[in-house]
Amino acid sequence: MSDLLPPNACSEERDVSLTLARVNDVETPVRELDDPATCPAALLPWLAWAESVDDWNPDWSEARKRAVIGASREIHERKGTIAAIKSAIDILGYGALLIEWFDQVPPGDPFTFAVEITVDQVGIADAEMYDDLDAAAMSAKNLRSHLTSVRVDGVSAATFYAAGAAQSADTVTIAPVP
Repeated sequence: MSDLLPPNACSEERDVSLTLARVNDVETPVRELDDPATCPAALLPWLAWAESVDDWNPDWSEARKRAVIGASREIHERKGTIAAIKSAIDILGYGALLIEWFDQVPPGDPFTFAVEITVDQVGIADAEMYDDLDAAAMSAKNLRSHLTSVRVDGVSAATFYAAGAAQSADTVTIAPVP
């Protein structure tokens, strides 16, 4: 054993030296812990804290938690813009259209905006999803702007079958000419 302890070192110092000599043998997957795609599910709340995620719900699915953490940097880079609000809502799985006050017909109050969301047949499952949507918009917007309304448009997709048929008939009688 090679150590730098003096011959008169006490047993505690020798134990500490032995322990510290094995520190490098402990595997620490730092790169995996810093990536939302590879981080263990149990550590996602701490990764969300490290990435400064504004809205976090422990009841979300693991896929949604990973998506929110993954988009956090982009949202923080654009925070206070329409693009940040749109990104924050898109993470929740809804395509959002934001209409600022000067684009509304008739024009809205200054520094207000409305959100229009298109959902499929499932719609917004419950009030908690609406609260998540509202919280995402509020945390990504700038301080002077105010959300005035959220409109949810439902779209149903179905296959439409159409068929047609035509029938034509002529009766021809062949007879001698009289």
